[in-house]
Amino acid sequence: MIDAKKNPAYTKIVETLGEKLRRLADLYETPAFLADDPSGFMHRFTNVRDAEVVAFISANLAFGRRTQILAHLEQIFGAMQNSPAEWITSDSYLDFFGGGDSSFYRMFSHNDMILFCSCLSKMLRGRQSLGEFFFDKWNAASCTPILSAVLADAFPKNCKIISHGKNSAAKRLQLLLRWLVRKNSPVDLGLWTWFSAKNLLLPLDTHVMQQATKLGLIQKTASGKIPAPSLRLAQSLTAKLSEFFPNDPVRADYALFGLGAIGE
Repeated sequence: MIDAKKNPAYTKIVETLGEKLRRLADLYETPAFLADDPSGFMHRFTNVRDAEVVAFISANLAFGRRTQILAHLEQIFGAMQNSPAEWITSDSYLDFFGGGDSSFYRMFSHNDMILFCSCLSKMLRGRQSLGEFFFDKWNAASCTPILSAVLADAFPKNCKIISHGKNSAAKRLQLLLRWLVRKNSPVDLGLWTWFSAKNLLLPLDTHVMQQATKLGLIQKTASGKIPAPSLRLAQSLTAKLSEFFPNDPVRADYALFGLGAIGE
Protein backbone atom coordinates (compact mmCIF):
# COMPACT_ATOMS: atom_id res chain seq x y z
CA MET A 1 0.00 0.00 0.00
CA ILE A 2 1.27 3.48 -0.91
CA ASP A 3 1.83 5.81 2.03
CA ALA A 4 -0.27 8.80 0.95
CA LYS A 5 1.65 11.20 3.18
CA LYS A 6 4.87 10.41 1.27
CA ASN A 7 3.21 11.15 -2.04
CA PRO A 8 4.28 14.58 -3.38
CA ALA A 9 0.76 15.22 -4.63
CA TYR A 10 -0.60 14.70 -1.10
CA THR A 11 1.93 17.15 0.29
CA LYS A 12 0.87 19.78 -2.25
CA ILE A 13 -2.81 19.28 -1.35
CA VAL A 14 -2.07 19.62 2.36
CA GLU A 15 -0.03 22.76 1.82
CA THR A 16 -2.78 24.29 -0.31
CA LEU A 17 -5.46 23.44 2.24
CA GLY A 18 -3.33 24.80 5.06
CA GLU A 19 -2.81 28.06 3.21
CA LYS A 20 -6.54 28.38 2.60
CA LEU A 21 -7.45 27.74 6.23
CA ARG A 22 -4.90 30.23 7.51
CA ARG A 23 -6.07 32.85 5.00
CA LEU A 24 -9.69 32.37 6.05
CA ALA A 25 -8.80 32.51 9.74
CA ASP A 26 -7.02 35.82 9.10
CA LEU A 27 -10.07 37.04 7.20
CA TYR A 28 -12.63 36.30 9.92
CA GLU A 29 -10.77 36.60 13.23
CA THR A 30 -11.14 40.38 13.37
CA PRO A 31 -13.03 42.87 15.57
CA ALA A 32 -15.78 42.92 12.93
CA PHE A 33 -16.62 39.31 13.86
CA LEU A 34 -18.07 40.58 17.16
CA ALA A 35 -20.77 42.72 15.56
CA ASP A 36 -23.46 40.08 15.12
CA ASP A 37 -22.06 37.26 17.22
CA PRO A 38 -22.86 36.12 20.79
CA SER A 39 -19.18 36.66 21.66
CA GLY A 40 -19.72 40.40 21.32
CA PHE A 41 -21.60 40.66 24.62
CA MET A 42 -18.64 39.61 26.79
CA HIS A 43 -16.60 42.49 25.38
CA ARG A 44 -18.95 44.98 27.00
CA PHE A 45 -17.35 44.28 30.38
CA THR A 46 -13.75 44.74 31.48
CA ASN A 47 -14.07 43.06 34.89
CA VAL A 48 -13.01 39.40 34.69
CA ARG A 49 -15.92 38.08 36.81
CA ASP A 50 -18.45 39.99 34.73
CA ALA A 51 -16.96 38.91 31.40
CA GLU A 52 -16.88 35.26 32.50
CA VAL A 53 -20.55 35.29 33.56
CA VAL A 54 -21.56 36.83 30.24
CA ALA A 55 -19.44 34.31 28.35
CA PHE A 56 -20.99 31.34 30.18
CA ILE A 57 -24.52 32.51 29.42
CA SER A 58 -23.81 33.58 25.83
CA ALA A 59 -22.01 30.39 24.81
CA ASN A 60 -24.59 28.08 26.32
CA LEU A 61 -27.45 29.81 24.51
CA ALA A 62 -25.52 29.97 21.23
CA PHE A 63 -27.64 27.66 19.09
CA GLY A 64 -30.57 28.15 16.77
CA ARG A 65 -31.32 31.25 14.71
CA ARG A 66 -28.76 33.96 15.31
CA THR A 67 -31.34 36.74 15.53
CA GLN A 68 -33.17 34.85 18.27
CA ILE A 69 -29.95 34.10 20.15
CA LEU A 70 -28.95 37.76 20.16
CA ALA A 71 -32.44 38.95 21.11
CA HIS A 72 -32.63 36.66 24.16
CA LEU A 73 -29.11 37.54 25.27
CA GLU A 74 -29.91 41.23 24.94
CA GLN A 75 -32.87 40.72 27.28
CA ILE A 76 -30.73 39.05 29.92
CA PHE A 77 -27.78 41.41 29.79
CA GLY A 78 -30.03 44.45 29.67
CA ALA A 79 -31.42 43.39 33.06
CA MET A 80 -27.92 43.01 34.54
CA GLN A 81 -27.03 46.70 34.14
CA ASN A 82 -23.44 47.32 35.30
CA SER A 83 -22.38 44.07 36.98
CA PRO A 84 -23.37 40.63 35.69
CA ALA A 85 -21.41 38.94 38.49
CA GLU A 86 -23.29 40.90 41.15
CA TRP A 87 -26.57 40.16 39.37
CA ILE A 88 -25.76 36.47 39.65
CA THR A 89 -24.40 36.38 43.23
CA SER A 90 -27.23 38.58 44.58
CA ASP A 91 -29.79 36.17 43.08
CA SER A 92 -31.35 38.97 41.01
CA TYR A 93 -31.81 36.42 38.22
CA LEU A 94 -34.75 35.01 40.24
CA ASP A 95 -36.75 38.17 39.59
CA PHE A 96 -35.86 38.17 35.90
CA PHE A 97 -36.67 34.54 35.08
CA GLY A 98 -39.48 34.20 37.60
CA GLY A 99 -39.62 30.42 37.48
CA GLY A 100 -41.93 27.96 35.82
CA ASP A 101 -41.66 25.32 33.10
CA SER A 102 -42.61 27.59 30.22
CA SER A 103 -39.94 28.10 27.57
CA PHE A 104 -37.43 30.91 27.91
CA TYR A 105 -35.33 29.94 24.91
CA ARG A 106 -36.19 26.93 22.80
CA MET A 107 -36.09 23.80 24.99
CA PHE A 108 -34.74 25.69 28.02
CA SER A 109 -37.38 26.74 30.52
CA HIS A 110 -37.30 29.58 33.03
CA ASN A 111 -36.56 27.00 35.73
CA ASP A 112 -33.64 25.67 33.67
CA MET A 113 -32.17 29.16 33.50
CA ILE A 114 -32.61 29.63 37.25
CA LEU A 115 -30.79 26.39 38.00
CA PHE A 116 -27.96 27.33 35.65
CA CYS A 117 -27.58 30.78 37.22
CA SER A 118 -27.72 29.38 40.74
CA CYS A 119 -24.80 27.09 39.90
CA LEU A 120 -22.77 30.04 38.63
CA SER A 121 -23.65 31.95 41.78
CA LYS A 122 -22.34 29.19 44.05
CA MET A 123 -19.14 28.92 42.02
CA LEU A 124 -18.45 32.64 42.32
CA ARG A 125 -19.08 33.09 46.01
CA GLY A 126 -15.83 33.40 47.94
CA ARG A 127 -13.74 33.35 44.75
CA GLN A 128 -12.16 35.96 42.53
CA SER A 129 -13.46 34.39 39.35
CA LEU A 130 -15.03 31.37 37.67
CA GLY A 131 -11.57 30.67 36.29
CA GLU A 132 -10.28 30.21 39.83
CA PHE A 133 -13.09 27.74 40.57
CA PHE A 134 -12.45 25.64 37.46
CA PHE A 135 -8.68 25.77 37.80
CA ASP A 136 -9.06 24.16 41.23
CA LYS A 137 -11.34 21.48 39.75
CA TRP A 138 -8.99 20.79 36.85
CA ASN A 139 -5.88 20.85 39.01
CA ALA A 140 -7.40 18.42 41.52
CA ALA A 141 -8.18 15.77 38.90
CA SER A 142 -6.17 12.56 39.27
CA CYS A 143 -5.44 12.51 35.53
CA THR A 144 -5.42 15.19 32.85
CA PRO A 145 -9.09 15.36 31.86
CA ILE A 146 -10.77 17.05 28.93
CA LEU A 147 -11.51 20.53 30.22
CA SER A 148 -15.07 20.56 28.87
CA ALA A 149 -15.75 17.46 30.99
CA VAL A 150 -14.46 19.29 34.07
CA LEU A 151 -16.91 22.10 33.36
CA ALA A 152 -19.80 19.71 32.80
CA ASP A 153 -19.09 17.76 36.00
CA ALA A 154 -19.35 20.95 38.05
CA PHE A 155 -23.04 21.26 37.14
CA PRO A 156 -25.71 18.81 38.34
CA LYS A 157 -27.01 16.28 35.84
CA ASN A 158 -30.43 17.94 35.83
CA CYS A 159 -28.93 21.21 34.60
CA LYS A 160 -30.17 20.85 31.02
CA ILE A 161 -28.25 23.84 29.73
CA ILE A 162 -24.96 21.98 30.16
CA SER A 163 -24.15 18.98 27.97
CA HIS A 164 -23.34 16.01 30.24
CA GLY A 165 -23.05 13.21 27.68
CA LYS A 166 -19.80 11.28 28.05
CA ASN A 167 -19.40 11.03 24.28
CA SER A 168 -20.91 14.41 23.47
CA ALA A 169 -19.00 16.90 21.32
CA ALA A 170 -20.22 19.54 23.83
CA LYS A 171 -20.15 22.21 21.12
CA ARG A 172 -21.26 25.07 23.34
CA LEU A 173 -18.71 24.26 26.05
CA GLN A 174 -15.92 24.03 23.47
CA LEU A 175 -17.00 27.42 22.14
CA LEU A 176 -16.96 28.86 25.66
CA LEU A 177 -13.46 27.50 26.24
CA ARG A 178 -12.23 28.98 22.97
CA TRP A 179 -13.45 32.36 24.20
CA LEU A 180 -11.91 32.03 27.65
CA VAL A 181 -8.57 30.39 26.80
CA ARG A 182 -7.25 31.70 23.48
CA LYS A 183 -5.02 34.75 23.88
CA ASN A 184 -4.01 37.57 21.57
CA SER A 185 -7.31 37.52 19.72
CA PRO A 186 -9.70 40.38 18.91
CA VAL A 187 -12.56 37.99 19.69
CA ASP A 188 -11.43 35.49 22.34
CA LEU A 189 -10.70 36.88 25.80
CA GLY A 190 -7.74 34.74 26.92
CA LEU A 191 -8.68 34.97 30.60
CA TRP A 192 -7.85 31.39 31.60
CA THR A 193 -4.10 31.52 31.13
CA TRP A 194 -3.60 28.32 33.13
CA PHE A 195 -4.83 26.19 30.21
CA SER A 196 -3.10 25.83 26.85
CA ALA A 197 -4.89 26.66 23.61
CA LYS A 198 -3.22 23.67 21.94
CA ASN A 199 -5.36 21.38 24.13
CA LEU A 200 -8.70 22.91 23.18
CA LEU A 201 -11.20 21.04 21.02
CA LEU A 202 -13.00 22.42 17.99
CA PRO A 203 -16.68 23.34 18.50
CA LEU A 204 -18.59 21.15 16.04
CA ASP A 205 -21.01 23.75 14.73
CA THR A 206 -23.18 22.79 11.74
CA HIS A 207 -21.24 25.17 9.47
CA VAL A 208 -17.93 23.77 10.72
CA MET A 209 -19.06 20.19 10.07
CA GLN A 210 -20.31 20.99 6.56
CA GLN A 211 -17.17 22.82 5.50
CA ALA A 212 -14.83 20.28 7.09
CA THR A 213 -16.60 17.57 5.08
CA LYS A 214 -16.36 19.54 1.84
CA LEU A 215 -12.63 20.05 2.42
CA GLY A 216 -12.07 16.35 3.11
CA LEU A 217 -11.22 16.82 6.79
CA ILE A 218 -14.24 14.72 7.76
CA GLN A 219 -15.29 11.60 5.89
CA LYS A 220 -18.96 11.01 5.09
CA THR A 221 -20.71 7.95 6.44
CA ALA A 222 -21.36 4.86 4.31
CA SER A 223 -24.76 6.32 3.45
CA GLY A 224 -23.15 9.52 2.20
CA LYS A 225 -24.13 11.75 5.14
CA ILE A 226 -22.12 14.03 7.38
CA PRO A 227 -21.44 12.04 10.56
CA ALA A 228 -23.11 12.99 13.82
CA PRO A 229 -21.02 15.21 16.09
CA SER A 230 -19.26 13.36 18.90
CA LEU A 231 -16.33 13.77 21.25
CA ARG A 232 -14.27 11.35 19.17
CA LEU A 233 -14.99 13.32 15.99
CA ALA A 234 -14.07 16.60 17.72
CA GLN A 235 -10.78 15.07 18.84
CA SER A 236 -10.06 13.64 15.39
CA LEU A 237 -10.83 16.85 13.51
CA THR A 238 -8.88 18.96 15.99
CA ALA A 239 -5.87 16.66 15.57
CA LYS A 240 -6.01 17.11 11.79
CA LEU A 241 -6.24 20.87 12.12
CA SER A 242 -3.24 20.94 14.43
CA GLU A 243 -1.18 20.16 11.29
CA PHE A 244 -2.07 23.64 10.03
CA PHE A 245 -2.30 25.44 13.38
CA PRO A 246 0.25 23.50 15.51
CA ASN A 247 -0.20 25.31 18.82
CA ASP A 248 -3.68 26.69 18.26
CA PRO A 249 -5.84 24.21 16.32
CA VAL A 250 -9.19 25.79 17.20
CA ARG A 251 -8.21 28.95 15.34
CA ALA A 252 -9.48 26.94 12.39
CA ASP A 253 -12.97 27.47 13.83
CA TYR A 254 -12.89 30.96 12.35
CA ALA A 255 -11.94 29.61 8.94
CA LEU A 256 -14.54 26.85 8.80
CA PHE A 257 -17.38 28.74 10.50
CA GLY A 258 -16.71 31.89 8.52
CA LEU A 259 -16.59 30.01 5.23
CA GLY A 260 -19.90 28.29 5.97
CA ALA A 261 -21.83 31.14 7.58
CA ILE A 262 -20.46 34.09 5.63
CA GLY A 263 -18.54 32.77 2.62
CA GLU A 264 -15.37 34.03 0.98
